[in-house]
Formats: sequence, C-alpha cells, structure tokens
Amino acid sequence: MHTRKVKNLSFILGVAALLVSVTSCGGCRQAVPDQAMNQYIARTRSVGRVVELIAGVSPTLEQEFRQGDTIPISYRLTSDTIALDSAVLYLRGRRVGAMSGGVWPYIASAEHPTGRVPYRISAYQGGDSTVRVGEFAVRADSAPARYGYRVVKSYPHDGQAYTQGLFWYEGFLYESTGLTGQSTLRKVDLPTGEVLQSVPLAEEYFGEGAALLDGKIYQITWENNTGFIYDLATLEPLGQFGYTGAGWGLTTDGQYLYMSDGTEKIMVLDPQTFRPLRTIEVYSDAGRVTQINEMEWIEGEIWANIYLTDQIVRIDPETGAVRGIIDLKRILPPADKDMSTDVLNGIAYDPATGRIFVTGKNWKKLFEIEVIEQ
Repeated sequence: MHTRKVKNLSFILGVAALLVSVTSCGGCRQAVPDQAMNQYIARTRSVGRVVELIAGVSPTLEQEFRQGDTIPISYRLTSDTIALDSAVLYLRGRRVGAMSGGVWPYIASAEHPTGRVPYRISAYQGGDSTVRVGEFAVRADSAPARYGYRVVKSYPHDGQAYTQGLFWYEGFLYESTGLTGQSTLRKVDLPTGEVLQSVPLAEEYFGEGAALLDGKIYQITWENNTGFIYDLATLEPLGQFGYTGAGWGLTTDGQYLYMSDGTEKIMVLDPQTFRPLRTIEVYSDAGRVTQINEMEWIEGEIWANIYLTDQIVRIDPETGAVRGIIDLKRILPPADKDMSTDVLNGIAYDPATGRIFVTGKNWKKLFEIEVIEQ
C-alpha cells in the first residue's frame, strides 16, 4: 500500500540530488532538464490531492421514461468556479460525444429498446478528471392491447405432467416436464393426450423450457446451468451445453434461441456456442415485467406465460416492449382441478393452421384457443 509513497520519495530524492550536482559544479551553467522539473512539479501537486469536478449526474435509477421521449442527461459541477475543458458522455459503454453546456438531449425513439440504460460522464480540467455513472429506464411507449379468449376445443392432458416447455411440430406436441427426479422430454398425441415417447432426465435435473431448431430439440434446466440436445426423430441425446443463470423458458425464431430466467430479461443465444448475443429487457408502459416463464415464437412476437398469473404477454423481440396481454382467467374448469393442480404454463403454436394451444402444470386438460381483442 506504500508503493506510491516510495516511488514519489525516490523521485524527489533524485531531483534533489540533481539540484545538488548543479550547485556544486563551481558556477557552471548546467541546468536541470525542463522535462524532469515539469514531472517533479506535476507529481508533487498530485500527492494527497483528489479533485472532484462533478458533484452528481441526472437522470438517476429511480427515473423512468418512455419510448419517444427526449431525455436530458446532465451533470452538476462541484463549484461554480470550475470551467471544464471537456465532458464526454458514454452510453452502455460506448462513447456518444462531447457534452456542451452540461446537457445532452438523448432521444429514445419509438424503436428504442426498453429497459435500463447505464451511462457515465467523464469530465476533464487541466490534469484532473472525474467520472460519474448513472442509469435510467425506458418503458414501452403505450399501453398494451388487451385480449380475452374463446376455447375452440379441449383435449386430455397428463395430470402428472409438470409442464415447463411445449411446442408443436408436424402433428405432435413435444413437452418438457419438471420437478427433480421426475423431469422428462416427451412426444404427445394431441387427440388422446397419450405419451408416445418419453426420455427421463437424470435424478439431479429439474427440466424447464424446450425448443426445436434445425432438427434438434434443446431443453434447459432450472438451476443446474445445463441444457440438453436431442435428435427430433428419435429423441436420442446428442449432447449438452452450459449457460449462466437460471433456466425458465426457451423458444426460437428459427435462427437463435431465446431463454428467460424468471426476471424481466430474455437472453438471445447463439445455438452453436450458446454465447449470449444480446439481452432483451421486457417493459410495459407501467414498468418492467418479471416472472417471464414458458415462451413461444408466434408470428414475429414472443408470447410468454407470466408465472403465478393467468396472463400471457406478447413481446416485441426487437425492443422488449409488451404489445399485448391475454387474460386466460378461469380457462381451467373447477371440475378439472385438484390438490396437485398448479399454474398456467405452456404455449404451443401450429404455424400451418394458426392454432394456439395452452395448458398448465399438472393440468388434466390442454386447450386450443382463439384470442379475442377486447
């Protein structure tokens, strides 16, 4: 911890020795080099001195704006007598530009991603500098459309299936089920609810979301940071992969994988490396939307169950804005409930016919629904 003091002392002694050599040369005209003297002056000025140029920045974490707003990012100097040489704004780690007049009018367009926006301001005066960081959030620009539903048809569903992931492919449902020691990946016959094929996970895994991409089924687990890959035709295991954070829901746009973790965040993953490419933060006009669970890609949107509710949200995958809310209240009749019945979870889409299927954890029914705007 004393390294800096020792270096400063060594430098001072060196300069002092140089001065002694000058004065002892019998009146010769040798002088201390200008560069050495300038360094000495700079170091002695800096020892023990911390200059704060900026007292604070705005906006702060508590402040939220909407898509379309102009957001005044500004700083406050510690003294009215300070005249900065420059102040530079960085957003999400990228340099935006030099701030003039202490304010930068940041425009959050209608296409601006929702979520938190971290920023920092670096201020400079002479040899002094100060860095201050801030953060604000951008909400969706408008309230989501509201939808109800109509049950088109109901089908039997395994009441012992703790549904975590669901998708449709060429006449069959594929379902990922959870609970430690009971998790499976299965192929299901829609009309009868019969499990045609089932692959159990090892005892230590808690199955979560599943998605089909390029002839392979990807299945994630809850807190194990491990996912599995299966052959679509046989359900034979092909390998596994790792990721950080909890695994909740999984879907795909046909190119990338989208994984939720129970917060407002959806990670976009490279299916070859499973490296996160970007993060979607889901916000409505009222604020962030958490507990994002099972997901399905439907006509350019992400439809997601919100855990512990009867709601499905329709998310713009480019911005994270919630564009619609589907209320499936009372879809499961009381006669089909018992002590094991859990929450709504599971969305599947048949792109060939436009049919939408929903179910829940330990539900005895699976429903084809029509979404009705209210």
